[in-house]
Amino acid sequence: MAELLLDSFKDPEKRAVIRWLDEYCKLAVGRGEVRVPLNSLPATISEMGGSIARAPGRLAGMEKLFRLRRAEGGASWSVEPLPDVRTDFSAVCERVHIYAGLVGRMGECEAGLCEGDPLVRAMAEAALCFNAGLFFETHEHLEHHWAAMPKGPTKRLLQGIIQISVGFHHACAGKYDGAVNQLGKGLEKTSGMGSKFLGLDCAAFLPKVAAVRDAIVKRGRVNRRALTPQEIPHMPIRR
Repeated sequence: MAELLLDSFKDPEKRAVIRWLDEYCKLAVGRGEVRVPLNSLPATISEMGGSIARAPGRLAGMEKLFRLRRAEGGASWSVEPLPDVRTDFSAVCERVHIYAGLVGRMGECEAGLCEGDPLVRAMAEAALCFNAGLFFETHEHLEHHWAAMPKGPTKRLLQGIIQISVGFHHACAGKYDGAVNQLGKGLEKTSGMGSKFLGLDCAAFLPKVAAVRDAIVKRGRVNRRALTPQEIPHMPIRR
């Protein structure tokens, strides 16, 4: 699913797929049944600027999350999750709803960055993910750019932001060692960062990251707990 979201930063059709999937989840939850008739979805997706034919196909094929199923003895089709998705369907729907909200804000990101530095745009997109609590997706999005960069200060600083994202991913899962180690490595790599890096307001962000790590360390491994969304600092972008 993370790949679907990250691809949607550049592909409007993928955004339509996410909106379609969000509507599917809402219908499934409202019906109390994960199998939803396909003919109940076209009117919804047609208003999203996407292709009715392609959206279900991408979900059922490329993403390996859902399947199209023909009713026995009939011509009607329904959409249903694959068994692995069905076992954790509520969590999948929650993640999809977050994705759909983020997709709605992608236009704001594009408005000021379409003609700018690709790395600046990537940081702004990563901040959208981070501020939505999508720390794994933040890491994945920035890592694609980091891996293609030559060695140097920018690559090291970008790796620091990636490690901070991984640290918060662990922290929100209540994993003490992963959170402390990754946040520490990230703060070390970003220690020489100026007040602003690729649009990120480091002066406002990094001290708050350090404070959260200090609080985790103070509680200790025995008293560890998962961080709440309210405890995660906002990643501010200044244009």
